Amino acid sequence: MHHDDDWYEHQYMPSLSIPDAGAIFESWKQRSAATRVKLTFQSDLRYGPHRREVLDFYPAVNAHGCVVFIHGGYWVEFSKIETSFVAEGFVDQGLSVALINYPLCPEVSIADIRDSCARAFAHLYKSVLSEAERAAIIVTGHSAGGHLAAAHLVQDWGKLGLPKNPIAGVISLSGVFDVAPLEHTSLKPDLRLTPTEIDEVDLTSAVHQSMAKLALAVGEHESEEFHRQSSALAVKWGDLKPQLLDIPAANHFNIVDSLARPGGELNQLAVAMTHRY
Repeated sequence: MHHDDDWYEHQYMPSLSIPDAGAIFESWKQRSAATRVKLTFQSDLRYGPHRREVLDFYPAVNAHGCVVFIHGGYWVEFSKIETSFVAEGFVDQGLSVALINYPLCPEVSIADIRDSCARAFAHLYKSVLSEAERAAIIVTGHSAGGHLAAAHLVQDWGKLGLPKNPIAGVISLSGVFDVAPLEHTSLKPDLRLTPTEIDEVDLTSAVHQSMAKLALAVGEHESEEFHRQSSALAVKWGDLKPQLLDIPAANHFNIVDSLARPGGELNQLAVAMTHRY
């Protein structure tokens, strides 16, 4: 079926259909500021030469694993600062948290951002985490970050000096895994996607290189395209036996609370995933 650009815009730009999106973003900033006051953390640990190639690390006492969170913003906005509050969902449960910053489009490409996140993970694994933390790493991300989290499974970690399967689990929230539809949205000028890059970063046609537990979560009230994106990746990577989750009453933004709040469905899943195969 042929759709016009307006259809794609409303499918992929959730702020158009969520009236309180601005209030949600403001609450994220307030909650994150409170988290940075409440918790001890290491700020702006550098993992690459770009000014935005830094991460924040929130260590848990006697940590037995680590949750990596990659922020969203369609690869063009936001940073680790807006989602610091995710750390509060895990540190008291014995899981350290790393929040990844990365360069943004249009200065760099999505492929470049994926490479940045791989460097961040390699640095975290080699130079920051303890042996106990390395034994149970869960990589999570929201929206564009959901894509970037899943992209960890197409990395050849051996080339970066890591074990073949360094990740215990991946949880993607509202991910966009096939970026081709974004060519029909207002994001097109900033993403600057070429046909070659669209193919290069399309996870729904990629072969995963490492094994991990995988969950693909979408909010109940998200658009049909967001649901289709996760369903398509679940089919492609079916050998991983991915969980395809529909989070009740959640939209594209407040789905993050399911991960960030202790007792939330995705929070409990992340903790459970630290128990490896």
